Amino acid sequence: MHMPQNFTWYLPSVYGDIKLEKITDKSTRLTLVGLSPTEKEAVKALFARAVKPGAFKKAWTSETALREIHLDSLREQTVALDAPISQVQDFLQKKLKPHRKQVSVVRFASGRLEELSEATLQVIDGSGEEVPAMAVEAQPTPPVEKEEKPKPKKEDKPAVAATVAQPALGCPVPEFDDVEIRATRVLKAFLTPEQIEDFNRRQQFVAVGADTGHRYLLTSRNSKHAFEQASFRSLYDMDERQALCVHDWEVPAAEELLGLYLHVSLPGLEGFVRSMPDRDGVLHR
Repeated sequence: MHMPQNFTWYLPSVYGDIKLEKITDKSTRLTLVGLSPTEKEAVKALFARAVKPGAFKKAWTSETALREIHLDSLREQTVALDAPISQVQDFLQKKLKPHRKQVSVVRFASGRLEELSEATLQVIDGSGEEVPAMAVEAQPTPPVEKEEKPKPKKEDKPAVAATVAQPALGCPVPEFDDVEIRATRVLKAFLTPEQIEDFNRRQQFVAVGADTGHRYLLTSRNSKHAFEQASFRSLYDMDERQALCVHDWEVPAAEELLGLYLHVSLPGLEGFVRSMPDRDGVLHR
């Protein structure tokens, strides 16, 4: 079966997002909006690669097409590249945050989250079979009097992906410009309708940890409710009644929440967040 062509991969950065959309298995639409200095350098490097084929590399676009792109512009601009979406993403994410460890997460049509795997990457690029929904242990089937047609296996297609940096240790709340619209759009692409409703109302939502099953309250640093709490943190373990002192202040508040949400929602990555000591050297386990 073929991967749908409306797959989107977000690379949220300081001012919102760089968006990649799959056109075909071998072509990608790049969307740019109001680039920061770091983003500009990353896109410049991408464009240099795109127009310069190597011994075993083909050009992804022409210099003529790139002349229409103005990196200092604040308006939305798009350009088509003759390369699979995974190749464009891989090149850009290494340039955008080279000093940070990054995690790529896929949301499937069913709503489940999964850290990007080679098998899922092949599906996204169109070179593999669809990824089946999470398997349930088979139970003995009682005998039936008449033959029944087997139900077709439900396939769980990748719907959207994002690449985010791991959060860092820290407690004080920094000052940020109000540049949240694009970052919020990416965050909501990964939330359930109930989480979106909570976020719209209070700038907060609840997530369940993949490793511990604990409930976490995630709160935007832009939330009015946050500053009513003397010991405000973006990530709060509701079951242990314990705030976790982690953050990512290099990005807008909505992108910080996205990074925290994706980490606590994936096996192993929740453990990474909980293993970070706070400023008193206390480990959260």
